Amino acid sequence: MFGIDYLKKHFTHNQRYIIVAILSLFLPFYMCGAVVIFLTIRLLMKGEIQEAYRNTPKSQYILYFCGLSFVVSLFYQNYYGAVCSIGILAILSFVLYYRQHISPKLFEFMTNCIIVLSLFAALYGLIEYIGILNKFDIDQLEIIIFNRPQDRINSVFFNANYYAMMIEFFVCLAFYKILKIDNIKIEWKKCLYYICVIVINLFMLVLTACRTAWPAIAGGILIMLIIDKRYKTCAFIFSGVLLVCFYFLLNPSKFPRVDNIVAYFMTRQNIWEVAIANIKSHPLFGEGPMTYMHIYPLYHGHPTEHAHSIYLDPLLCFGVIGILTILPFIWENIKRLYILWKKKIDKTLVALVVAFTVMIFIHGVLDYTIFFVQTGFLYLLIASSFDVYKESLD
Repeated sequence: MFGIDYLKKHFTHNQRYIIVAILSLFLPFYMCGAVVIFLTIRLLMKGEIQEAYRNTPKSQYILYFCGLSFVVSLFYQNYYGAVCSIGILAILSFVLYYRQHISPKLFEFMTNCIIVLSLFAALYGLIEYIGILNKFDIDQLEIIIFNRPQDRINSVFFNANYYAMMIEFFVCLAFYKILKIDNIKIEWKKCLYYICVIVINLFMLVLTACRTAWPAIAGGILIMLIIDKRYKTCAFIFSGVLLVCFYFLLNPSKFPRVDNIVAYFMTRQNIWEVAIANIKSHPLFGEGPMTYMHIYPLYHGHPTEHAHSIYLDPLLCFGVIGILTILPFIWENIKRLYILWKKKIDKTLVALVVAFTVMIFIHGVLDYTIFFVQTGFLYLLIASSFDVYKESLD
């Protein structure tokens, strides 16, 4: 599957760049970022990135957005933000290149790679968890949910919450594969494989101790089933979700990390108050990416990297004008996805893209885990995959 001869035989030279980028998702974040930037620079030198910008409608707004973000960051001496602006430009530029060369065969291959590699990430996470147990002199494998971030597994994704969001994506991709099976009775082995992938990743999600990921996965799966018109299955899973909610209402002590839930929300409230205060003082342009980390000492706020809310952090970092700058590009992508759905070309792919988006907005109520190298890059790749059917959309 990953052999050099196989890749040379089945994929073009341009598509192999994309495969390398996909594989880098399962390296530590700094290595993944370095690989994406290196590939983008190499493609820039070959003129491929320039060609991608010329061929992609409204893509010039990426340059306006990242340029504005970079200048604003430097103006406020937010040097981490300036570096992030360059990183955002590199990732978005590579995604444009991806859109030029994605094909149904490549999309099938890359999603299969991600699913397989999720199992290796799970194995690494399990080894990490055993190490955590040994630290507490626990010699046998027990399921213990720890509160401290350093005692929660993250596999290769730096932080337990980032790994949790990646698991959301892995589960959703595996579920998408099940929906694409035409006859489960004939291809039951393939279906069983994807179910096993989902179960293993959900088990790892338990070990991350991330609570927000569970409603995000439920919301994503349900919206996939609705868009794919699998209403009976949707009703069945929704009933299961209600039963789980009812169980925790009757047994609140069983809720994960229930002993720190009040402190958790108090911390979030403090973070949001700081973010809102700075949004009020810098509503137009923000202060660039990573603004919260740049300004929290001024407000005596809780020390962390971002505002832990997808509804606050973009405004905090980019301001109203910054968000409006990138909006035409986002709207163009939404229109292409809508055309894919309206023409009934591949409603399951539309369901996958919408499910990914729903998950980041549900998870984003209490966290901003999408603003990270691996989570953000994977989301953008999947969300841009409507160009698998470029000829039908143009």
